[in-house]
Amino acid sequence: MRSDEQELVWAMSAERFQPFLAVCGGDVTVALRLYAWDAEVSRALHSILRDLEICYRNAVHRQLAGKYRRDDWWNDRRIRLHQVGQGNIADARDKLRTMRQPDAPCDVVAQLSFGFWVGLFARGEGRHYEMQLWNASLQHLFRAHGVRRDELHVELKRLLKLRNRVAHHERVFHMELEDRFAAALTLMGYVSPETAALHEKFGQVPQVLARKERVLSGEEEIRL
Repeated sequence: MRSDEQELVWAMSAERFQPFLAVCGGDVTVALRLYAWDAEVSRALHSILRDLEICYRNAVHRQLAGKYRRDDWWNDRRIRLHQVGQGNIADARDKLRTMRQPDAPCDVVAQLSFGFWVGLFARGEGRHYEMQLWNASLQHLFRAHGVRRDELHVELKRLLKLRNRVAHHERVFHMELEDRFAAALTLMGYVSPETAALHEKFGQVPQVLARKERVLSGEEEIRL
């Protein structure tokens, strides 16, 4: 008969559990504590990553809609999205139609992934995003902060990677979570300082990060 710990490992699969076991020197008990802590910090990170995505989506959409004077700015003849971006728009509209929901611009915007919005800060793979999006419009969102497009894109991509790992229930304990949390606060502060202030005051990430070693040692209880 398997022990409770063995049952837990079996339930999550040995393959999924192996990275936790490896960093804990093969100690199943400590690895299970790390697994639980990893879930706790992912829950804490989800809150700020959710709001970062929403704030950037809305800020970028409003800026471009204002620049091109239409809510479906992606259809303006001056905008040349690359093939992936065009596919994202088409997929969003198809999904809305399949669900028999309206496909007004605001509905399309809500369906677009964070990756779509982060991609608008790239150079554009020959589509000249730096000229047609950044120089023409998006830079005005960040002018007061003196941030460059390439720097912003790098930080957003790092947070997108973290966001995707959290969303897909993948481990995050090996990532630089304190730095990522600080970066999320900074980037959110560029477009919504009020939202950033709320997360700085009430966010649970710092407290959860501080608990890690005490959880692994058994000094503090696991929180599921």
